[in-house]
Amino acid sequence: MRVVLLTRRFEDGEPVSEYVKSLAEYLVENGLEAFVLAFDDGSHYSVDERVEVYRVPLHYEGESLYSWSMMMNNELKEEARELFDEKGFDVIHANDWMTVPGATALKAYLDRPMILTLHSTEHERGFHSENSSMISELEWKGCRDADRVYTNKEDTYNSAAFDLEAEEAKLEKISPFDDAWQESILKTYRELVKTERVEAEN
Repeated sequence: MRVVLLTRRFEDGEPVSEYVKSLAEYLVENGLEAFVLAFDDGSHYSVDERVEVYRVPLHYEGESLYSWSMMMNNELKEEARELFDEKGFDVIHANDWMTVPGATALKAYLDRPMILTLHSTEHERGFHSENSSMISELEWKGCRDADRVYTNKEDTYNSAAFDLEAEEAKLEKISPFDDAWQESILKTYRELVKTERVEAEN
């Protein structure tokens, strides 16, 4: 099985990056192939050499983090499509709103299951920017389109359930401090891929 993990940043010490790195390393240790796609800001990262990392440049500066993220998603999406044409992959795993546009487009275009991890929501962050409503809308869309939504803490779980109306059946809280969190995600990957293959055969 091949999994592509989308994240805005991939650098040592950054919380979302460490989550992605830990998951990717767990996957390759268990015989899967893991691809990490992230923006290339020139920062340092270290990861198991079996994890394939693709960092895409973006030579534009947006008027806001929101507009910049939309441009970044176009680059990530194109890189992912090229990767799919070359190697194929079975699961798309997005992280936070900044990768939702690319992930949902890939899900629709490639007909692959999509996982979303919400590390926080705009409701939690306080709606502090002029683009907060659009960011929250992307989070809502990500929850709607994803086959499974993970959160890393109780507050984010509650926000996803009540603010973003994520379906209870596909919403799950995990803790990166627990030993079995990667195993839970891997089980979900396998269930989704198996279900999709059965549906395709029928």
